[in-house]
Amino acid sequence: MSTAVTVEATVHNSALQIVDEDLYRTRVKRAVKKWGEGCALIVRIEPEEEALTAAQRRYYFGRILGPFVDYTGYRKDELHDMVKSEHMPDGKTSITQLNHDEMRDYSEACEQTLREWCPDAFALYDQHSAA
Repeated sequence: MSTAVTVEATVHNSALQIVDEDLYRTRVKRAVKKWGEGCALIVRIEPEEEALTAAQRRYYFGRILGPFVDYTGYRKDELHDMVKSEHMPDGKTSITQLNHDEMRDYSEACEQTLREWCPDAFALYDQHSAA
């Protein structure tokens, strides 16, 4: 489970304005306790429409990796590493570094590869989904 802190913000008077400052402070305080002293962090701020969404992550791990994992017995983390090594955009090392469009393209490439590697896994999954 991710310990990432997300917060809604807007640009107002040429400055970043957090929508709910109290919620932000509460989330950060809780997260800092989990992370511990000296934990290295990456802060990424981007327009909402460009951001990777939770739905994209769920689709990737569930609908793309899931059928292959269920059929073959690979673990999701193993499979993720395998397709990541083939399809991650240059200069990126994690899906957390991808924006919305990059994640869409990455997911499509991974799905195509996995369907080629094991079409039976997806045929079975598609049959169960249609039922």
